[in-house]
Amino acid sequence: MSVLFLAPAASASPPVAAAPQAPEAPAVGKRARVPANLLRPLPTKGGIPRMVPEHRRPGTPEQWARYDATFAAVKSRSFAGTATSKARDAGLETVRSSVDPASFESMYGALRGQKHDVLLAVLDAFAKGGTEGQFALASVAIQDPDAAIRAEATRRLQQPPSDAVLAAIDDGLRSTNHDWIDRAGILAGATHAVEAIPALIFAQSANTSDGTERGDRAWIAIGRTISYVQNVVPVVGDNAAGFQPVIGQLIEGVVMQVQDCVVTIYHGGVHDSLVAMTTYDSGSDTGKLAWDMRAWARWFNETYVPLKQREDKELAQAAAAAATASTGAP
Repeated sequence: MSVLFLAPAASASPPVAAAPQAPEAPAVGKRARVPANLLRPLPTKGGIPRMVPEHRRPGTPEQWARYDATFAAVKSRSFAGTATSKARDAGLETVRSSVDPASFESMYGALRGQKHDVLLAVLDAFAKGGTEGQFALASVAIQDPDAAIRAEATRRLQQPPSDAVLAAIDDGLRSTNHDWIDRAGILAGATHAVEAIPALIFAQSANTSDGTERGDRAWIAIGRTISYVQNVVPVVGDNAAGFQPVIGQLIEGVVMQVQDCVVTIYHGGVHDSLVAMTTYDSGSDTGKLAWDMRAWARWFNETYVPLKQREDKELAQAAAAAATASTGAP
């Protein structure tokens, strides 16, 4: 799996901003046909196939290096503590006008952690950047540590979600970062990305062990200690002799050992989005499936896939009828 738009920088501090605002619930986008991955059952072995092909960063290494230097200079010149208001306004204008997709990752990497006016200018540039801008916005909505910035990025996404947005959601759900997984699930629900339903089913929870670790994790002893003479050591002196006892300890009781622990992490955002989307899309309450992945898989294969196959057939027939009517054919 490729790295997402930008790995989190340990040195970046969260922006100082107003209280986070929840993203507005977008209208459900109308689709001409049912997504292909909802028309076939889940695989019985192996992983879930990607929703869309993996995203590749646009541009060349030379362009990336040039943009890295450009935005490092903009940050130093316009957004440092000593920058004048005129220099800051010039820097914001530079950011808003940077719509070359090859610059997006460099721009966000250099300015991540700045005040909200700077980050909103970055998001405005992404919003004008077409497909690549949509991928960048979705990546920020998943990865940025500031909830307000994530909400602003989500608000700028188009409906229905493009393949670029689906690629970012797919990457997020496959991440090893549990925060990103949860946020990717939330973003899938916010954009009504029904293509993500198969991946959401299996991203609801994860355990933290691969089964290769062995040995005690903890132990509890309940009992009593009994002292006894384990041995004696002869002690000899002038005209005297004796024995020094060696005291041993015997524990009588029960010892409970805890071995091979597995911690399961539940992704509440993923689960909530899955239930909300599938309930809305199928017309039946899926909350009863709870966190049981096997029950979800059976429901998807036996109930949801046949439903979507019928829906896709109806959409195809409607499209054919519309095409015939537009040509005036009898």
